[in-house]
Formats: sequence, structure tokens, C-alpha cells
Amino acid sequence: MIDETLKRIISLMKEKKIQDQEMIEYLGLPRGAFSNWKREKGKSYYEYIDRIADRLDVTIDYLFRGKTTDTTVLTSNEKDFFENYRKLSSEKQAILFELSKVMLL
Repeated sequence: MIDETLKRIISLMKEKKIQDQEMIEYLGLPRGAFSNWKREKGKSYYEYIDRIADRLDVTIDYLFRGKTTDTTVLTSNEKDFFENYRKLSSEKQAILFELSKVMLL
């Protein structure tokens, strides 16, 4: 029987229309790796769980437990935005923050 973590991965891949081969290429795995996981011939996907979670836009906690302690899961664009924001000087962060308030008007 496939474990719950793999069931969630497979379900999310279907929901997001991500093919097995696309995930294998994203993770840099050998061709048959995903089908081996589905046939319970190893659980090496645990080694890649952080990258799988990133690709599926969910938390690792969600993949393991089916729920997340954080009620907000960021999209890829939101993650990119915050990464870029953190690279800005504090002055530029303040300007961006003020601009965001104006845009909400």
C-alpha cells in the first residue's frame, strides 16, 4: 500500500497537471524512479521532499501530515517576491512598502 505522503504527492501532481516525467526531470532522477516509488520499491522521495514541496507549492509539513501549521502557503511568485524584497536595502524596502499601500487605494 502506498504511504500517505506519496498519495499526497501523486494527488497534488494530478491537481496541478504535473506529469511523472516532469517531476523526475525537475528532481534530476533516473527515468523509472517515480514508477518504482509507486510500486513501493523504495522511498527515496523522502530525500527530495523539500524540492517536491517547492515544486508543488506546499509545505513539507503538508506532504507528511496532510496539514500545515502555517495557514498561509505562498505561491512561487510570492516566494520570489519576498526573496527579492529581502535583497533590497532597508530604504528601498520602505519605499516598496509605501508603494504597496498606495496600490491598495
